Amino acid sequence: MTTAQPAAAPSPPCTRCASPIEEGDLRCPICALPVPAAPARAARAARAQVLRCTECGAAVAFSALAQAPRCAFCDATMKVEQPVDPIEAAQLRIPFEVDRAEAEAALRGWLGKRGFFAPKTLKQEAVLESLTPLCWAGWIVSADAAVAWTADSDQGARRSAWAPHSGQVALRFDNICVPATRGLDREECQLLVPYYDLAKAVEIEADEPARGGGMIASPAIPGEAPAVIESFDAQRSAARATIQRAIEATAKTRVEDYIPGRRFRNVHVACMLEAQTTQRVALPAWVLAYRYRGAPYRAIVHGQRPEIVFGSSPKDWAKIAAVTLAVIAVLGAILLAMYLLQAR
Repeated sequence: MTTAQPAAAPSPPCTRCASPIEEGDLRCPICALPVPAAPARAARAARAQVLRCTECGAAVAFSALAQAPRCAFCDATMKVEQPVDPIEAAQLRIPFEVDRAEAEAALRGWLGKRGFFAPKTLKQEAVLESLTPLCWAGWIVSADAAVAWTADSDQGARRSAWAPHSGQVALRFDNICVPATRGLDREECQLLVPYYDLAKAVEIEADEPARGGGMIASPAIPGEAPAVIESFDAQRSAARATIQRAIEATAKTRVEDYIPGRRFRNVHVACMLEAQTTQRVALPAWVLAYRYRGAPYRAIVHGQRPEIVFGSSPKDWAKIAAVTLAVIAVLGAILLAMYLLQAR
């Protein structure tokens, strides 16, 4: 994942630790010092009714023009939520580089490569029901951190197998993506994130309705219906712990280079963050729903790279049963042969 475009410097900084304060912060993200109330800033904060899908949980801001009674992702019915806090809105979006025809072709190619246990007619008989362009919500986090670590290592173990070690190192974390979506699950987001080119991110114009998570006509998909830009599912105040865990997970991997010895275990880290900044980005993906012999399935195609496809697909249970019976028969023959040899 390449470098994102730099965000505008937050202002003013925290009066105690000088960390950047972003618009909407009620406390400093580093030292938790309360931020003085800013009436002008509060007046600009958007509040909206949010349509919450009862089936897949996706959050889409209410649009009086759309009057949409169903989820744009899975076509299920929606319910209305009234957030208390100002809603999070994407600042940047990554344009689609894969159009509808490429996404459908990528799905067909993926269905034709599902392996031996997939039905032979899957590629031909699969019926595409919907193909939705989704801009899912995510935070892009950067920060400096003093990372303290502890671990067991074989260095200096002597008679024991392990010896304790500890240390502290200053690390820089750039472009850590933290999902803030219900339209995709965490595993799906993790499969998509490494392949986004954040250098191509563009600002969302102030006059686009997507500022509240609604619908926009994406110029990156000529001739397409409006692409859904998802609202952030969690507010920033609730997301700090998620961001902290994401940074700690990355730090746990990076400190391995500083642990002495050839083998180590029980790695633990504690991060003291400095100068943390976040960008709210809408990331493109195609969500496809298809049916095979009446059963529904879902697949995801990357919005920038059509070769990145994953999802659920049917199994040919007749083949699975035949292979299972063949394995059982072989094992039975081996056991019978061993029994006869022992009997002699």
